[in-house]
Amino acid sequence: MNTKRKVSVQIEGRSYALITADDEKYVQGVADDVIAQIKKIVTSTNHLDTRDCAILAALNFCDDRNKALRNKKECISKADKIIRQTNDLNKQCSEYKTRLAEVINENTALTRKYKRLEKENEQLRNALQKAVNSAQAEENEGEDDEESDEIIRKMRQQQISLFD
Repeated sequence: MNTKRKVSVQIEGRSYALITADDEKYVQGVADDVIAQIKKIVTSTNHLDTRDCAILAALNFCDDRNKALRNKKECISKADKIIRQTNDLNKQCSEYKTRLAEVINENTALTRKYKRLEKENEQLRNALQKAVNSAQAEENEGEDDEESDEIIRKMRQQQISLFD
């Protein structure tokens, strides 16, 4: 769709026909920039003719273009570096996400194990308390038996002494 056409511009009183795919407004803007650059050079140096001013303008434009290209390369290089750093950070972030998921799973498993052990510990405490209570009850029964035996012995002695 880039059809080339003829566009005419006026620079320093001369008409130039350009064959271009760009629109007329853009080409006229470029011509206006050339005219402005030439006028700037003419006003700063009165002793140069139009041709010399045009050559200096061309040199200025080429210098600006070369600086812009160098700047573009630097920007592309910086952008590439940023893209590489971003990719590295994304990879690192992905690794951290994976590790976080592993740690969360491990934490969940440990929490379950902790709850199970707490429950088991409570059951063991209850069993121990039952055993202690049972042992104390047996010990108390033994003491009661000893007391009963002592009372019975005393009663027998008293019975014997009653009949003596």
